[in-house]
Amino acid sequence: MSRKTNKNIPELRFLEFIEDLKLMYLGEILDFKNGINADKTKYGRGYKFINVLDIINEAPIYYKTIIGSVNVTEQEFLKNDVHYGDVLFQRSSEIREEAGQSNIYLDKDENATFGGFVIRGRPKVKFNPIYFNYLLKTKSVRKEITDRSGGSTRFNVGQNSLSEVPIFISNSSAEQEKIASFLGAVDMRLNQLRRKRELLQTYKRGVMQKLFSQEIRFKGAIGSSFPEWEERKLSEISEPIKRTLEIEKELPVLSISSGAGFLNQKERFNQVIAGSSLDKYTLIRKNEFSYNRGASKAFPYGCIYLMKEHEEALIPFVYRTFRLTCGVNSFFAQYFLTGLLDRQLRQVISSSARMDGLLNIGEKVFYTLSVPFPHEKEQEKISDFLTTIDRKIEAISRQIDRCYRFKQGLLQKMFV
Repeated sequence: MSRKTNKNIPELRFLEFIEDLKLMYLGEILDFKNGINADKTKYGRGYKFINVLDIINEAPIYYKTIIGSVNVTEQEFLKNDVHYGDVLFQRSSEIREEAGQSNIYLDKDENATFGGFVIRGRPKVKFNPIYFNYLLKTKSVRKEITDRSGGSTRFNVGQNSLSEVPIFISNSSAEQEKIASFLGAVDMRLNQLRRKRELLQTYKRGVMQKLFSQEIRFKGAIGSSFPEWEERKLSEISEPIKRTLEIEKELPVLSISSGAGFLNQKERFNQVIAGSSLDKYTLIRKNEFSYNRGASKAFPYGCIYLMKEHEEALIPFVYRTFRLTCGVNSFFAQYFLTGLLDRQLRQVISSSARMDGLLNIGEKVFYTLSVPFPHEKEQEKISDFLTTIDRKIEAISRQIDRCYRFKQGLLQKMFV
């Protein structure tokens, strides 16, 4: 590959290609059409139906991956069909940066149709669809699209605004093919790594179920069995934390997200949600737990996480923060991830206990919850085993991050 600096030549390019890229407008390349707006009773059966969720998926769209369906006449389907090489655009979004996202349909055997929140771009000129899909995902083209989006509460792009988007495209089908193949190999590696991580995560979930149901037990140092597990209330093994920040100092302000754990509010929301009201925050220290009472799909009755990222931080009073007085922190951190507390939480939560999306469990009730308490040496063995799997998952996640950044760099340098 070679590096170029001319305006119409990519920074990174295969050596055999030297011509400037051609400036064109999307309206010269694609013929646009809006999709079907059917009655709500028509959805859930019939023809495969592409919607926004299919577009924002990172992988290209194939017939078998489309989840939605719509019951329309054959004539309407043929009028709004999607076939190999068609480009689909998201018409609107609450976030400007997501308006006009696109994806390509790559199924050669089956056609589909598309919804009213989608714009179909049908090729008017010949191009490699995989190459073109990558081109539309570059920062420069995405900016051209989002700059043309309008709206206040929602940002919209239409056929006219898409038609005006300028792009620099290679005239060489051989170059398009080579770039598509090269970036496709990078995506294949990304998918392999993601699959490997998914398999490890599935394996861990299965092992956790067997460990915490005691279907699998560890042995002591000389092969002896550990004592039977006890059941203890949280009040017997932990104590609540009520401390606040007494001396003014700069500390991270955290929130808890199910599936992600502790998140820095400034990094997540670009601000501290409480503003200057930090007296309403608990001072949490490393190796202390906090329970987020907000329900989610992953944790319908709230989630508990161990704070490991900072020596000290601030967390809202609305979370119940506590520390263990006995037991192994990392063992209980793993246990709380299993969701095995859900059955008890469900029993103590009634519909009237929901306030503003929170599960309004009283503090006394919360600390009556029972948890398993194996011998502490067995707790350590279970924790060490699961932590080893976690380290493997984290190592793969770092590889995924590096591979993804590599791909983003290529997208920036192989296109103009």
